[in-house]
Amino acid sequence: MSKEKSEAQEQALWLAHQLAKKCVPLMQEEYGYSETAFEVKTSEKTRRLDQMVGGEFWEFAMYHYDYGYGFLQRLIDAYPNTPKRPIAEYYLIRKGSVVLGYDAETIQAYHAYIETYEKTGRAEVYMAYRDLAHIHHGIWAALTFPEESDAGMYGFGHDGFYSFQDPEKQKAPAAAHKAEALKYYARFHLNPHGLGLRDNSDYEFYGLKKDETGYELLKKNAIFGWQFIFYGC
Repeated sequence: MSKEKSEAQEQALWLAHQLAKKCVPLMQEEYGYSETAFEVKTSEKTRRLDQMVGGEFWEFAMYHYDYGYGFLQRLIDAYPNTPKRPIAEYYLIRKGSVVLGYDAETIQAYHAYIETYEKTGRAEVYMAYRDLAHIHHGIWAALTFPEESDAGMYGFGHDGFYSFQDPEKQKAPAAAHKAEALKYYARFHLNPHGLGLRDNSDYEFYGLKKDETGYELLKKNAIFGWQFIFYGC
């Protein structure tokens, strides 16, 4: 917490990030949600973490299932040349969000990240490909199967939230998002990082094959994918 910069502080911020990521799910298991949230909020350990991370630990831990990556932001703010910067920048695109969303700002941030680091071959670049594939896959599914997903409930449309008055108008934007999703899935599956990077997020929960990928499901037009933009990847 010192304002004086040092190699030890740089390392400590990275360690704090790793510990906070592991701490949140453990806290949820131990305390649950609304019933005992006040106990977690008022505990000395939580206040200390909250102070160190600038208020972001509590705000995101209990409501967004994450702590907001505040330690990563502090790390690159204080040490812009840290070797951890590419990792931090990737995770900060998704800061404090379970749902990746479909907003232009998020998509632009991924494109900027890829443009900066694409030639490095970093795992995070391939993770960015996967995230873009999931975003476009989710939009395609929401536009294509509004009655089969929460998309219909929320009135999701390719230009924002509105009711489905003319399904024919959805076909062109849906096809465009499908093409983008397939493109980024293909790039993701070229990754050289082996089983460390996978694309089989909880598909079994939705009655799909355990080892089936989003890429395979999209190619056969399966009723799946809208979950990515409503519940995250």
